[in-house]
Amino acid sequence: MRYNPARDIPKAVKELRTTSPTRIAEWIKSHRTRIDKMGRRVQEKRSPQSITLWFDRHPNEHKKLQAQVETEELSGVVIRETLFQNGAFRKLPSISKWENQYFARGGKEKTFRSWLGCLKMVCQGILPKKQGIIEGWGLKHPKQLTLEDGMQYITECQKRGIAHRRFNLALRNYFKARNIEGWEQISGKQQSDAGKYAHLFVSKENIKLILEYVRGLNPVAYRACLFAYKTGSRMGGTMSAHSSKINKEDHTIQLTEKASRGKPKRLIEKFISNDLWGILDLEHAQGKLFNIEPQELRDLCRTAFQAIIPEKAKEIPMPFHFWRHMFAQHMLRATEWNLAIVAELGGWTTEALERYYGKMPRNVKLQKAKEFVHKL
Repeated sequence: MRYNPARDIPKAVKELRTTSPTRIAEWIKSHRTRIDKMGRRVQEKRSPQSITLWFDRHPNEHKKLQAQVETEELSGVVIRETLFQNGAFRKLPSISKWENQYFARGGKEKTFRSWLGCLKMVCQGILPKKQGIIEGWGLKHPKQLTLEDGMQYITECQKRGIAHRRFNLALRNYFKARNIEGWEQISGKQQSDAGKYAHLFVSKENIKLILEYVRGLNPVAYRACLFAYKTGSRMGGTMSAHSSKINKEDHTIQLTEKASRGKPKRLIEKFISNDLWGILDLEHAQGKLFNIEPQELRDLCRTAFQAIIPEKAKEIPMPFHFWRHMFAQHMLRATEWNLAIVAELGGWTTEALERYYGKMPRNVKLQKAKEFVHKL
């Protein structure tokens, strides 16, 4: 049967119980055919993007199909996986109550979406880091999720050495909103003083080797990596670096950095050290500082990591962002964990620095106590 989007997309939604463009594209491939030049039948292939475009051109039909899926899921007696793959989950009464309480306290949408994703994984027994599904877990409706379920999920993460603090926070907050007795037993504290990216620390010696390796591959990539390391800039900020934004008197540069979803990009001021100023020859710079494609930068960084730090290469999901991590970790050590200074220079909050890179080590804390406590 030939493909007809007006007929087949709604039919796919009805059978699949989801408006996911990816799932619908798979359905079309399996259920519809076309005739090739040789007169033979072949599978009809449609990309998820084409499904999305069809929804955009038919907004009323899209809303109608979404409402149909959500109504069926909300009224269903038996839980299906599709409940966790569409908007119906957020409209469940227990979730709506949690959401209302959370935002009434001034909560952030980004945090709630993250916690909502965690709760979906818990209800399905899906473990992070592609560790599979907890044996014998099944599917649990959030209304029937118990404190024991939450504790078991966290225990399974601990057994596998999986970082689980965001799941702790999601479960703790959700159980508290439902007035589940014992919710405070789920800890909201940091799992350790290490921080979730602290293990990625690379010595200055190895950083120099990585940079030299990149320089041998591409001098422009070397300068971009050095710039990101010395300023704590993201990919977007580094790519926006332009001579017109340089303040030669203060040795600073303004970069265009990303902002949170739905907000315009922001200007960030970065201080340029004397050595970096000379290497980049900013006194005579003209135009864009780094003429290189972002993907090439990522690929070159990944190649260098595999050559110099192979034991950590696989743990660096965003190769160029590695330099921002190194800026934070080395600046914390250089300032003896002065969170306020590093946060201001890099564009973090002090809470984020602690969360990502850990609290002040005990030996530094003791040294600071000896320096300052007597002045009280």
